[in-house]
Amino acid sequence: MQINQEQFNDITQAEYYMRECFELAKKSLGRTSPNPVVGAIILDKNGFPSGKGYHKAAGAEHAEVIAIREAGEKTKGGTLIVNLEPCCHEGRTPPCTELIIQSQIREVIFSCHDANPLVHKKGEGILLKNNIKVYSCVLESEGIELNKFFFKWVKSKLPWVTLKQAQTLDGKVALSNKQSKWISGEFSGKEVHNLRNIYDAVLAGARTVEIDNPELTVRGIKNSRNPARVIIDLNLITKPDSNIYKNDSVIYLVTRADHSRDKLDNYLRLNNNLKFIQFPEVTKGKINFKHLFEELGKKDILSILVEAGPNLAGELISGGLVDEYILFIAPKIFGDSTALSSVQMKPLDNIENSYEFRLFDYKSIGNDLMLSLRPK
Repeated sequence: MQINQEQFNDITQAEYYMRECFELAKKSLGRTSPNPVVGAIILDKNGFPSGKGYHKAAGAEHAEVIAIREAGEKTKGGTLIVNLEPCCHEGRTPPCTELIIQSQIREVIFSCHDANPLVHKKGEGILLKNNIKVYSCVLESEGIELNKFFFKWVKSKLPWVTLKQAQTLDGKVALSNKQSKWISGEFSGKEVHNLRNIYDAVLAGARTVEIDNPELTVRGIKNSRNPARVIIDLNLITKPDSNIYKNDSVIYLVTRADHSRDKLDNYLRLNNNLKFIQFPEVTKGKINFKHLFEELGKKDILSILVEAGPNLAGELISGGLVDEYILFIAPKIFGDSTALSSVQMKPLDNIENSYEFRLFDYKSIGNDLMLSLRPK
């Protein structure tokens, strides 16, 4: 049922603890796929916090289990606040609804219903049948945003795709000599590491690897981990000893299916975590990105940060495959008509056919401006 003032006397308190749940859940962003991120708090019968927890990894205990165990006997007549509808099916772990019932919790407050059809409104229904009060949709839009990766994947089996670029005020991403490093400032660079830390995979094209020789790792963040890396290299022009192949996270090298075994083995010799995704059909030197994302979705990759050059950006935007566009704008001007623009695609003949985005969020990062855009 929808929470209202009559049903819960202190709605401000519910929202306060729900935001606490959001903060707990954020600790595991990028760590729980294919599961959602979840935080939970137990209030005792007098309204005092007595237990909290968050889901740390797929297969690990759920947030509700950790919070209930920490609260102990104080769950009796108490309240469970959690950012997602409690699960009611047997997966890698038992259903949370059973434990909630056994713990004699009086009421459950959650932010949004689980999009998984095995759970959607079923968890809520089981609790209600067992005389537990249920209040839903507390800060619902914030709860959905927190689990945007999971919600898209569970509905479509496709990962959330975020395109990330840095450009000058005049829309350039590289000089005509292909020099592109350090367009944005030091603080923007740190923000990119924050982004990599919460995405399941980072994707880049062969030209980016060839020109910049990036690592695409996470640095300077406590308790960080490196995402999987997806490299689009149809002609295998990247060098097997490039930086991107050197650390121990999984690498998916996307290429054609007609390369010799010896050529493929050159990459495997230097990295045991490298896996090939081979396309038997490549049309005009291009792959079907939707098919690629479907393959990555099958591998439990729920989110991809694309660190793209102009051509790759153009392919994804024109193909309608971008869920979010993060653009760092540096207060610089190249003033060079031959410098590379941020996006390259087939020219439009009518302004009404423009690819439109809406401003979702923005903030200053050092001396740069960071825009978060969503397709209109």
